[in-house]
Amino acid sequence: MAAGSVFGEKFTTPTGRISFPYVFEKAKSLEAGKDGKYEITIYIPKSEDISGIRKAMEKVAREAFGAKFVSLEKLKHPPIKDGDEKDPSDPAYGHWIIRAKSAKRPLVVDASRSVIESKDDLYGGCYGRINVTPASYAIPTSWGVTLYLNAVQKVKDGERFGGGGVSAEEAFEALAVSEPMSIEDNF
Repeated sequence: MAAGSVFGEKFTTPTGRISFPYVFEKAKSLEAGKDGKYEITIYIPKSEDISGIRKAMEKVAREAFGAKFVSLEKLKHPPIKDGDEKDPSDPAYGHWIIRAKSAKRPLVVDASRSVIESKDDLYGGCYGRINVTPASYAIPTSWGVTLYLNAVQKVKDGERFGGGGVSAEEAFEALAVSEPMSIEDNF
């Protein structure tokens, strides 16, 4: 095994659907006392070629772990998962699910490479690409390969996951109230 982390070459994914973009503020850590990270998930259609990123990850794993490494699928926390293991109604079905994270805020740009500052402009359901660096890690409880998130490029808008909210006009009809209502009026 190599001493310290082994880093691979930077890689940009094909265009896919962005999900859970925590790129303007860190996601909260599930572990008490640990800082969260910037992270993103992207669903890449299986018709797209992701062999380059897989080869880069395998190269890092072989260099870092030698014979201990068997395959990416055997890792405890693989950064690439098969969306076909989800329910067919799930948006990830038929896609590769790629998750990347970083302690440092990633660059976020639009299709023309202008910086995006508003989290309203990059949302779950839009289309984009991510630039990542594969790297090995070894901690007392596990070891493997992760993808460090360098940058995100929004390519185009898409239908928001989870709907996207509702306006007051869509949710409620107007009520004519002449006097303030008391709580007893509701029972």
